[in-house]
Amino acid sequence: MRTLTALLSLLLPLLASAVTIDEDVQRYVGIFEGDKALHASAAESLGWTGLSDARLYDVIEARLLAEYPVPKDLKAERQRLAWYIRALGFSGQDKYLPTIGKFLGDRDYATYSRHALADLQNYKRWNPIISDRKSFDGKVTDDGNRAINMIRSNDFQLKEIGAKRVYYGRLRDEPIFEVLASEVRASYPGATSSNSDEIAWMVKALASSGNEKYRPLVQEVADKATDEKIARHARSSLDSFPKR
Repeated sequence: MRTLTALLSLLLPLLASAVTIDEDVQRYVGIFEGDKALHASAAESLGWTGLSDARLYDVIEARLLAEYPVPKDLKAERQRLAWYIRALGFSGQDKYLPTIGKFLGDRDYATYSRHALADLQNYKRWNPIISDRKSFDGKVTDDGNRAINMIRSNDFQLKEIGAKRVYYGRLRDEPIFEVLASEVRASYPGATSSNSDEIAWMVKALASSGNEKYRPLVQEVADKATDEKIARHARSSLDSFPKR
């Protein structure tokens, strides 16, 4: 079986920076028309690329419908189909609602279907924000620029997705952390129970830089945040900085 590192080494060149959204779409179409071993990871990544083009999602839908059902003992194959379902939700396109809905009655795929239905309504709003190239910085990777778009948005749920992308995706473009710092500074004093999780994630993502220049802000949040959840995460995030 191929290792995750080997799969990523094959996938990453296909997801390199693109000149246009159309080029992004064509690269993904190439992935889903090719090696199935790459499909689950590629489908998951669609959650932060902002693509809605039916040329891409029609390929995924066709794969899903042609290959369902998969024998229960083929766990990896079943997981791949589950990610096809989630990916249709990332499209933000109502045309895929009937296909997603087909799996609500299948106990093995019902959870993925429910998530996809919820995702679809969100990504209808989010995809134009994530993929907006007008604000892209040529010195920042495409992934980094998309994360910046998410973090700058007015939707705290999308801010959280962007922060998690930075935290787990190990994005390290300096402009990302400048945006995170600005958003944390502006949002933590007025935090409420409705956005405390999202702000906490932005603090964690900021601290993941390990850059000393951001330590004072994280310390400020730890000391002054009135929301205990945010303050607690800020305190634990201080461990991300070098020991003094």
